[in-house]
Amino acid sequence: MRNIGLIFSLTRHAGGTYQWAVNILSALKRYQECRDGAQVHIFYADESGELLDIRKKFSGFRYCRVGKWEIFWQKIQTRIFIRCPFLIHGLRYMYPLNNLAAKRRIDLMIFPGASFHPAFYNGRQIFMFTDIAHVFYPQFSEVSANGELRRRNLLFSYGIRQASRVVVDSNQLRRDVVKYYAGDASKIDVLYQALSKTLEPEEDSGSEVARFKSGLPEKYLFYPAQLWAHKNHRNLFLAMKTLIASDPALKLVLAGSKKEGFERILSLVKELGLEEHVIYLGYVQDKFMPVLYEKALALVMPTYFGPTNIPTLEAFYFGCPAVISDLPGVREQTGDAALLFDPDSPKDIADKIMSVIVSPAAREGMICKGRERLKILSYENYRDSFFAVLDKALVG
Repeated sequence: MRNIGLIFSLTRHAGGTYQWAVNILSALKRYQECRDGAQVHIFYADESGELLDIRKKFSGFRYCRVGKWEIFWQKIQTRIFIRCPFLIHGLRYMYPLNNLAAKRRIDLMIFPGASFHPAFYNGRQIFMFTDIAHVFYPQFSEVSANGELRRRNLLFSYGIRQASRVVVDSNQLRRDVVKYYAGDASKIDVLYQALSKTLEPEEDSGSEVARFKSGLPEKYLFYPAQLWAHKNHRNLFLAMKTLIASDPALKLVLAGSKKEGFERILSLVKELGLEEHVIYLGYVQDKFMPVLYEKALALVMPTYFGPTNIPTLEAFYFGCPAVISDLPGVREQTGDAALLFDPDSPKDIADKIMSVIVSPAAREGMICKGRERLKILSYENYRDSFFAVLDKALVG
């Protein structure tokens, strides 16, 4: 028996991070089916609605609730560690998850996302994450305010050092981890993201999805992103000012949960006189996302964080041209299937968008390239690559 554990603590409101985690679970489900003696154990803290869905979808997994005392002690440990990182060895000895994992005879623990678990865990483990954007953009309060920058630097520096394997989603991020956190390149694997398993298209039964579709504007750009400052809505709004001067019927549809500082982002809509042109839907359920992509003139994503992002893959799949930020390493995901702009330049954003929406031929060409790109970034390739990482981690 080879027991694999995973900490699950995300909600759907985590956006792409939640979808990324569900892809990991889907691959683990198949791994358990394909490898004799493999058993996946999910460690969780709360019986949330998401967890009930996860239990239903992944019924072959075993589930272990982390008790309130263990959670309380982990929080105390984290506070002590942030103040006194030199105490790490003693804190590891007292870390509750080490005992819980030992009782379950866990051979390999997987930690998806930025947390202190990898720094504290004593056993064989995989630390998975998708960016270290705080290194490059500390000006955004969501990654730096109230001690957050110190917290992130500690969890990454100690977690990367402690992990048996580190899994990132681009060679660019692999190089950055080596450069900024002295990561051992020999234990860092690259696993390119795949289309979210939560967004496979549903049959339109003429009910909720049809009503939702009928309420969408005729001509719109689509940006699915939580309302964080680093998502760079501001420069997209400025680009919209230019675009609607040429096409007053054009709209911008936003989808994503409100986060700290969202008031400032939404107030910009009024300040710029875009109330009639910007539609904010808030959090949107998965079943409505396909139609948002399919009807949009383009996905526009001016985010500063990356280099890879799941909405790009979603746009490729649902036949929506992707016009996105030109970030270091982004071409590893897009190839030549997306149109890239300078996220600091509203003019460049507007110019690149305009080049797509005024040319049906250019738009169709991008859609075709996106579908071809997905053949390389398929879920099957993702799954097989993940299997290889798991095999390597369990042996090593």
